[in-house]
Amino acid sequence: MALVSGCIAILQALAFGCAWALNRRTPGLGRWTLASLLCGISLLLVLCRQSFDLPLLTHWLPTLLAWAGTALLYMGAAEFRGRRALLKWPLLCCVPALAGYLWFGWASPLTWLRPAFYSTPTVLFLGLAAREWLGEQRAGLRLASCCGGGAAVIYAFSFVYRAWLIAIHRASPEPFQDGGDQLLMFVSTLLSLFCWTCIALLLLNQWHHLEKTRFHEAQLIAQKNLVDAERQLALRERELLNERTLRQRDLLLRDLHDGLGGMTANLVLLVSMGRSEEEAAERHELMRHIEHLVVGCNREVRSLMDVLEKGPVDWCQILQELREHAEHLTAGHGFNLDWQVHGKLPESPLSDAAARLSLLRCLKEAVNNLARHAQARHARIRVRFFNHCFGVTVSDDGIGLQNGKTANSGGRGLPNMLRRCEELRGRVRIHGSAGTTLRFIIPLPVSHHAIAQKPPFRDLANAGGALHEKA
Repeated sequence: MALVSGCIAILQALAFGCAWALNRRTPGLGRWTLASLLCGISLLLVLCRQSFDLPLLTHWLPTLLAWAGTALLYMGAAEFRGRRALLKWPLLCCVPALAGYLWFGWASPLTWLRPAFYSTPTVLFLGLAAREWLGEQRAGLRLASCCGGGAAVIYAFSFVYRAWLIAIHRASPEPFQDGGDQLLMFVSTLLSLFCWTCIALLLLNQWHHLEKTRFHEAQLIAQKNLVDAERQLALRERELLNERTLRQRDLLLRDLHDGLGGMTANLVLLVSMGRSEEEAAERHELMRHIEHLVVGCNREVRSLMDVLEKGPVDWCQILQELREHAEHLTAGHGFNLDWQVHGKLPESPLSDAAARLSLLRCLKEAVNNLARHAQARHARIRVRFFNHCFGVTVSDDGIGLQNGKTANSGGRGLPNMLRRCEELRGRVRIHGSAGTTLRFIIPLPVSHHAIAQKPPFRDLANAGGALHEKA
């Protein structure tokens, strides 16, 4: 009987081992494989008592292996449920059970009490495994788990009943003696092995089914979340596009007001004055001013259209446009211009239309101030590029500034220039003691920001100091 049971347990362990090799992600299956292997080895060692009887090899070791097998059965059940097995108190209970097993097995003649101590750890671990299986609440695993728990309870009851039969009859506990208790253990062991094999396969199949279902549900949730995220992203992009459109519209309207608004207002005033003027000389002078304002309006419109239509503009084009503007103005007022560019130009073009427009308006206003109000003979423009910013120095040998304003003008050119530079997160230094010197320091990459967003100027101040020294 021990030979049959042991061979069946070994074959069960081999089957579990193959299943575990193909399903390593299944929790608890590896421990159940080892448990079947230990129980099979234990039964085969017990069978060796018919050939030789060594207490350490044929009594103590099979008992410890059987206890370890039932402990692994409990640990596998806890792992299958995703719980941690509690081994501290069960292992402490094994110590007096082992002492009683050794005492009543060899030191005491009351050998009929030995099964009571042998069965105690086995029944304890089987009961813990049954509790884990009966506590399974996952749908699809309840039936198989309840069957496993019931089989563990019945198998534990067979151990208790055998120990009780041997104790009341004071029979020999040896497994090869004839008696009903030995037949009971043989039948219960075979039934437990058969039931546990079927239950383990059923649990494995149901667990894979639940894993596939859970994976499919996770995919559906992920797809739903992805669709929601894409929808929210599209809404956010639309909101940002609307905000950007409104911001660009406001900026363009302001630029139109600042550039063309004043010119058209002057045109209306001059036309009104021309209607009431009777002298030809005065009317000719008014017409000359009107022509000048119309040409200025045309240039403003062309500059605005160029900014909107060109898209990203290379720095060479920006510098070329600024140089042509400066050369045109200085040549018209009869003084020389010294233009120089130092440093490596940024590789990325200037793509922000609002920033490009503010930059050109700011620098052109500095050149306009130099040409109209400086009364100079020589002018110098230096452009220097650094790693994180660039600087522009516009200087002349004219009459200079008084209290931050031009001597001959009380207009809005200088405040607008300062505001536009601030919108680019830059700053302006003005020196007007001997001639006029305007130093612009603007961070790279150039972008347009609200005036309230003022950056720390530590890097800009260092670059400005270097610019001042090189200028």
